[in-house]
Amino acid sequence: MSPARNPAGRWLLLAAVLALLGGCVLQATWGYTHDDLSGHAEGSDDAFISFRYARNLVAGHGLVFNPGERVEGYTNLLYVLLLALPASLAGRAHLLAVSIAFNVLCLVAALLGLYAFSRERLGDFRAGMGALALGLCPSLWIAAASGLETPLVLALQVGLWMAVEGASEDRKPPVRRLIVLTALLGLARADGFIAPLVAALYLLLRGRRPAALAVAATALATLAALVAWRLSYYGWPLPNTYYAKVAGSLVDRLEIALPQFSRAVFSTGMLASVTALLLGILRMARQVSTEGRRPVFSLLSFPVFFAPAWVGYWMYVGGDVFYERFLLILFPLGIFVLLDLMRTTPRPGVSLVVALVIALQLLQLRTDPRYRYTRERYDRWVLLGRHLAASHPGATLATDAAGKIPYFSGLPTLDMLGLTDSRIAHGEPAQQPSLVIGHAKFDVDYVFSRRPKLITTWVQSDLDMKWGLERSRWKKEGYRLRFLVNSEPLPKEPNLLDVSGRTEEELWTLISAGYGYGVLERQRETPAAVPARDGAGTAGHSVISPAQVPPVDPADPPDPGHPADPPDPGHPADPPDPADPPPPGR
Repeated sequence: MSPARNPAGRWLLLAAVLALLGGCVLQATWGYTHDDLSGHAEGSDDAFISFRYARNLVAGHGLVFNPGERVEGYTNLLYVLLLALPASLAGRAHLLAVSIAFNVLCLVAALLGLYAFSRERLGDFRAGMGALALGLCPSLWIAAASGLETPLVLALQVGLWMAVEGASEDRKPPVRRLIVLTALLGLARADGFIAPLVAALYLLLRGRRPAALAVAATALATLAALVAWRLSYYGWPLPNTYYAKVAGSLVDRLEIALPQFSRAVFSTGMLASVTALLLGILRMARQVSTEGRRPVFSLLSFPVFFAPAWVGYWMYVGGDVFYERFLLILFPLGIFVLLDLMRTTPRPGVSLVVALVIALQLLQLRTDPRYRYTRERYDRWVLLGRHLAASHPGATLATDAAGKIPYFSGLPTLDMLGLTDSRIAHGEPAQQPSLVIGHAKFDVDYVFSRRPKLITTWVQSDLDMKWGLERSRWKKEGYRLRFLVNSEPLPKEPNLLDVSGRTEEELWTLISAGYGYGVLERQRETPAAVPARDGAGTAGHSVISPAQVPPVDPADPPDPGHPADPPDPGHPADPPDPADPPPPGR
C-alpha cells in the first residue's frame, strides 16, 4: 500500500528547488569554493584544467593540456566532453558560467530524484521535508559554484541508488537503467567504477544475480575500454592525476584523510546525515538479532551498505583537498535514512527534526570562510593569467596553480605539481614534513632544466619560494622576481605590482602586507628545454613539445616601463578570442 498523499509535499518540493537555486546563485556570485579565498573566488582552480582541455579539443588540438603533449591531466572525461560544445561557442571568460548552470541542473535532478524515491516509500510530506533539507545544504551550493564535475557525479550516484533499490525489491529489475547509469559513472570520473561495483555486490547479496552481473560487467567493460583508449592515446593505463595524487603509504594517507573526514562531518553540517546512517546500521543489527529466521542480507538497505564502503574508499585514497566534495552522496543517503527511521513519528516531530538538521547544515554559513559573502570578491589567479597573456604572450610558464593562470594566459605550461606533467607525476614524492595529497610530488631540478620564461608560486619574506625554489637557486638559474600579486581575500589598489628594481626591504614589506604570490622571470637566455628523461613522457610523446598555444584573451596593456617580451618562436600565440571581454582593471 502506497503512503498517503499530502499536497504539502509539493509545496515543500517547490521551496526546496527555490532554496537550492537561490543558494547556488548566492555562492557563485558572492561566495568562494575553497578557504584559499582569493584563489577560488571565481570557481575552483582545478575546474579550469578541464576547461582548457575542452577548449583545446574544439580547437583541433585533441584532449591535451598543451598542444602536442599528450598527458591525461583530468579525471572527468564525460564532463570535459559535455563542455566541449559550449567551449566552442562561449568566450574563454564565459565557460565557468556555463558549467555552473549545468551543475545546478544536475543538483536539481538529484533533488527531484530523492523526492520521487522518498515519496513512493515515505509519502509526500516526508519526501518534501527531505527535499527541503537537501536544498538547504550549502555544501551543494559550493559544488555548483566550483565548476567541477561533482554535481554530475552526485546526480548519477543518486540515480544508481534509485535503480539499485528498484532492482533489489520485488519488481522487474530496471537492468537497462542500471547499465546506462553504470557506464555514465565510469565516464564521469576516473574512479566512477567504484560505486557500481559496490552496487553490484549489494545486488548479489540481495539475491539479484542477473542485475548484479549486468552492473559489474558494464563497470568492468567501461573501465577496460577506457584503459585501452588511454594506452593508445596517452601511453598509460590510468589518468596522470592518479600517479600525481596517490602517494605515500596507506598509513600516511589515512593520517591525512581522518582529520579531513572529521572536518567534513563536523564543519559542513554532515553530522546529521552521518548520525542517521549510523543509526540505520544499528537498526539493521538489531533486526538481525531479533529476526533470526530471516536471511541477514534481506535486511540490508543500500544507504547503510554503500555509505561505509564509499567512505572507506575515500579514506584509502587519502581524502580530498576540497573537503566534502566526494562525500556529498552522504547527504541524500543520510536524509532518507533519517526520514525512514521516523516512519511512525507524527508530522510535527518530523518537522522539528528536519528543522534541526537544516539549522545544523546552515550553521556553517557563520563558521566557514567559504561563505564569507561579499561583492568585493577578487581572484588573484584570474587577474594574473590575464596579465601574463598581455605582458608575456607566447612565453613558457611553470606554475603550481595549473588552472586559471594557464587558462586565461593561454601560455604553454609546466605544472610543477605534476597533475598535467607525466615526468613529475611518475616521480617519487618529494621530501616534506608531511604528505599532502595532490601536492606531494615536485622536482625543482626538472623545472629549471625546462628553462621556463616565467615561474609562479608562493613567495616568503626571505624570497625563498615554495616547492624547493630557494632564492639562491633561482638567482643562480638566472631569474628575478618580476611581479607580486595580492594573495589576501579582498582586493587592493593595485592587486598586481611590477617589482623590478625594488630593494629587498621593499619586497619584504610588500610580502608582509599580503602580496604573497610571486612571478619569477628568466632574464638571461640559456639553452632550450631539455628533452624528457627515460620514462618521463608518455609512449611516443615528449613531456612538452613546441606547439601553438590556445587563443589569448585581450587583457591589461603591458607596463610601458617593461615592454612585453617577444613571443617564444617555438610557441607562437594564436589571435585573441573576440568573444572574451577585456579583463577588469588592476
